[in-house]
Amino acid sequence: MKKAPEEIQIFAELGLGNATFLSTEIEKRVQEKRIAKFIIPPKIKGVYIRIWVYRFVIAFSTNRLINWQKKNKTKFKLIFGIEGYR
Repeated sequence: MKKAPEEIQIFAELGLGNATFLSTEIEKRVQEKRIAKFIIPPKIKGVYIRIWVYRFVIAFSTNRLINWQKKNKTKFKLIFGIEGYR
């Protein structure tokens, strides 16, 4: 029996708060890698807007609708992102 190919999640983001205005985060299993390019995923799962002010993060997503959480880090981010996989 053949194994299913491993899914690689891709998050293409643009906005304020990351190291660069345009960036892409690639996740494979437990490894994460962020690169300073905007790479649109071949298979798109959804889009989101993430607002991080002080220790509170609220995200508006086509997948999870509205999600909020409290973080340990203090930051400001305003991000538009495309979530997908390869």
